[in-house]
Amino acid sequence: MARHMTFNVSRCLLAAALAGAALSAAASPTCIGFEYPKDALRRDEEGATELALLVRADGTVARSVVLVSSGYPDLDRAAQAGFEKCVFKPATDHGEPTEAWRPIVYVWTMSADFDTARAIQIAAAAAAKGDLNALYRVSLLLSGRAKSEADRAKAFALLKSAAEQGVANAQYVMGRRYEKGHGVAPNLDEAMRWYKLAAAQEDVLAVQRLRTGVLP
Repeated sequence: MARHMTFNVSRCLLAAALAGAALSAAASPTCIGFEYPKDALRRDEEGATELALLVRADGTVARSVVLVSSGYPDLDRAAQAGFEKCVFKPATDHGEPTEAWRPIVYVWTMSADFDTARAIQIAAAAAAKGDLNALYRVSLLLSGRAKSEADRAKAFALLKSAAEQGVANAQYVMGRRYEKGHGVAPNLDEAMRWYKLAAAQEDVLAVQRLRTGVLP
């Protein structure tokens, strides 16, 4: 039997912390719920899907793209389908609602707590086989559970490796880190270098950052 996953803002906030995606309580969406894919349940698949949503001025979602796969296509598609039915508080430009891309994450888990260690193990195995997106997933998961400077340094090294090898969203996150001074000394020139690399690959968040000068 398929399990109905009731939308939970804290679930998205937790995942946003893993991926560096900004999601404030004020910007939290109104959603009916998410349906765990039957085949994914049967295969015991769990993971976090990071998306970029194009939120219209009225708060509805025009379209979505997967920025970071959970590693499981069924979960990614279900996350897209769920969020495309949500209504958000829109971005504003000089006080007026405007259309804008927004990053958001959904964690698919069959228990009360997401098994980060298991997710890291699965992603690391895929990364060892050359999956660069999986390498990026490992960096995000390690960053989310980091408890020491050594942990954070390892997560950053993996993030940088993924970015240097061409993972577009990793490049965007590197830009964000340098712009905000998150874990590194602030450096706008370095931030712009990474944003431009990501935008050249049509990363929608990087394109928006360069076009509007505003982070989502």
